[in-house]
Amino acid sequence: MSLRSNSLIAVFFAGLSGCAALTPSNQLADASRTAATAESASEVEKLDGFDPSILPKIELSDELMMRFLVGDIAAQRGNSALAAQAWLDLAQRTQDPRTAQRATQLALSAGQLVVAQEAALLWVAGAPNSIQARQILVSLLIRSKRIDQVEPHLRVLLNAKSSEMAPFFMQMHQLWDKNSDRAAVVTVTEQLSDGFLTMPEARFARAVAYSNAADDARALAELDVALSLRASWEPAILYKAQLLSGKKDPALTKLLQDAAKANPMSTAITLAQARNMAEEQNYPAAQQQYEAVLNRDPQQIEALIGAGLIALELHDLARAQRYLEQAVALNSKIAPQLAMYLGQIAEQQRRDRDAVQWYLQVNDTQTERAQARLPRLYARMGEQKSADAALAALPVESLNQQIDKAQIEAQVWRERKNLTQAVAVMTAAIKRNPSSAELYYDRSLYLDLVGDIPAAEADLRQYLQLSPGHVHGLNALGYILANRTDRYSEANTYLEQAMAKEPNNPVVLDSMGWLRFKQGRLNEAAELLKRAFAQLPDPEIAAHYTEVLWQKGDKKQAISVLNAAILLEPDDENLRALRQKMGL
Repeated sequence: MSLRSNSLIAVFFAGLSGCAALTPSNQLADASRTAATAESASEVEKLDGFDPSILPKIELSDELMMRFLVGDIAAQRGNSALAAQAWLDLAQRTQDPRTAQRATQLALSAGQLVVAQEAALLWVAGAPNSIQARQILVSLLIRSKRIDQVEPHLRVLLNAKSSEMAPFFMQMHQLWDKNSDRAAVVTVTEQLSDGFLTMPEARFARAVAYSNAADDARALAELDVALSLRASWEPAILYKAQLLSGKKDPALTKLLQDAAKANPMSTAITLAQARNMAEEQNYPAAQQQYEAVLNRDPQQIEALIGAGLIALELHDLARAQRYLEQAVALNSKIAPQLAMYLGQIAEQQRRDRDAVQWYLQVNDTQTERAQARLPRLYARMGEQKSADAALAALPVESLNQQIDKAQIEAQVWRERKNLTQAVAVMTAAIKRNPSSAELYYDRSLYLDLVGDIPAAEADLRQYLQLSPGHVHGLNALGYILANRTDRYSEANTYLEQAMAKEPNNPVVLDSMGWLRFKQGRLNEAAELLKRAFAQLPDPEIAAHYTEVLWQKGDKKQAISVLNAAILLEPDDENLRALRQKMGL
């Protein structure tokens, strides 16, 4: 979860990076002279954590002077590694925290973390009250996976900055990286928080440590204690929601409902509600929550993205486009992550050139998927050389990639109105991969379009042999029997099986609705197609629904459905043909 940073944690992280950025300079010569000469107590007191009364009193011998010069000259010449080793040797000989500090800084600059850790230990030993020394040592111990040694140093830092104790506990988990020993982290967290268990922040720190150690039960228990200490505390509510997410736990819905009542204007709570509703596939309610946030803050990026993706799920392409493009306009860095969705929207809206431009911007894990969309789009735009080039660029290293490429090539031939060649491509692919069920499925679609119904049916039966009981195969075979033959009873058998597996699948509802139309059961057909169209306003479903309504005599509603579909797909040939058939 995203939590507010604070100075103590920020300094921990800055410890290594800040020191590593130090470069050799004239300060090195100054440091050697400082260590080699007597200083007044007032000057020494300015140094962090150095108690003038306990600084070692060491005579500057010729040998020490020579070692100072070696370290100083090495640093001036940019040999940080030699300089760090020389200053560590001086620190070990003198036990002076000032030389240990310089050795630590030089070792960090040289990337010598082992030397830096040795020097930092000497620095802390000589200057136990130095905040900077402890911070750097903590960072080095964590980097070297010595988490079990961190606790006493963190405790000193906590006691030194008691005013930052609460924010420290809230951000404590940021000290560890993903490879840290989780059991050791739990131990350190328990030790540090043990005396502060009446602080909800300490309970929060424990919850995060337990969860990261895969003990969500104890984490949730700690969050419940935190909420008993501070009712309606937003960080605990949000983290608890995060832990319950994906578990279909009704407690999550109640938690967020109660939190929303207590904090009705909390953007974070409203967004958590929206995410939970989307996870439960309650998309209209999720959309309402995202838009409630946008009413308060029209530039809230997460709400714009969430509302856009929900609109896409609900097939409201115009709204999806508006929200996602607003998000990109506010933060161009997220364009590659949203480009796939914006490309899909443009493609469905037949804005092919825009779709291509969006797909070309995809540069994350979906890059291969985006590239696979390009050949068909170029072919649809009539740019055949670009289509061929995009097709040739597709990877074929794996078997799945080879199958994907064959399917895409067939789509290109379909866009070129050459269905015979599309069938030929699929046939060649099947010869190479006779056990690939999806190739038979795809070839059946092209065989249906060329009118070879027996061959299409045979391919679908082969598909079901390779993928027994698969909804796609059951639906496709049932639909082709209903649409291309009068074997309605057999079609019904397959579609009933598909409905039993996925009763709300809009594609299956469409097929069953069309079968009922063919059987003359118009009322049942209209109800099924209404449900299908509400979920998926696809041109084919719209055409089926329109024709059923028209045959029922509900011509006004039929025209309304047809016009709505044409608004979404103005160039669809089947919709235009249906409108002409209806005399509109």
